[in-house]
Amino acid sequence: MKAQVLDLLRHSHLLFAKRDLPCRLAIYFHALEKSHLPAFADALSYFKDLGYRFADPQSYAQSVGYEKLLFVSFDDNFKNWHQGLDVMSECGARCTFYVNSAYFRDVASHAAISNYFDRINYIGDRQTLSKTELWEIADRGHTIGCHTHSHPILSQIPKADWHDEIVASKKILEDAVGQAVNDFSFPFGMRRHFSSALRFYCATNGFRTIATGISGQQHTDHIDPLQIHRTGWKFELSLEDNIANLQIDSRLYAALSGRSAVG
Repeated sequence: MKAQVLDLLRHSHLLFAKRDLPCRLAIYFHALEKSHLPAFADALSYFKDLGYRFADPQSYAQSVGYEKLLFVSFDDNFKNWHQGLDVMSECGARCTFYVNSAYFRDVASHAAISNYFDRINYIGDRQTLSKTELWEIADRGHTIGCHTHSHPILSQIPKADWHDEIVASKKILEDAVGQAVNDFSFPFGMRRHFSSALRFYCATNGFRTIATGISGQQHTDHIDPLQIHRTGWKFELSLEDNIANLQIDSRLYAALSGRSAVG
């Protein structure tokens, strides 16, 4: 039933709220399986051919004017990100990786990693990054961001736990890559999973951008340097269907519901 409702919602927006691609686009992925790499390369090349420039989170969030910018990011913690680095280099892409810090495979137990993949409902290659691989991603010019320590719903945990999930996680990542981590993406990505108090907490603890998973908000000229709204890219869909999702202007739906109109 939920899938049918989401499908109806998407198609109604395609009928009544489809626009040209905006100048500023933010997309995000989760895993990057080997089978995904050709479609991933096609997506990067498509935007590059349209004249989009790859941007890091802070230059994207603070941009003004009409330059075509593309912000590409990944959430969670997957070893298979590492195998996509050559594709990114070939396309000239600089991406952002929002990482859960509790599950590096050279630190966490097999049981903890298995439980993690169960909780995020991932059934593919169930290996996480090592800290060395994270450093190698950063060394290739990509941005490392924080996605909390253990991937909780932040709006449902006690304030006393915010430090361990956010500030301590930031420090773990900084120690691993040897540079500041100033960008944050909160798990699950919808408005109900975050709060204004958490936003203030992140800002006062050194984060300069905060990424959501709420699509359709990119069709606006309003710039909030502390907030990047992203649209999820789905490998099960064609390039054309993913582009159509980016063309949906669902600002009204997002304002009313705090949810994504494309699932």
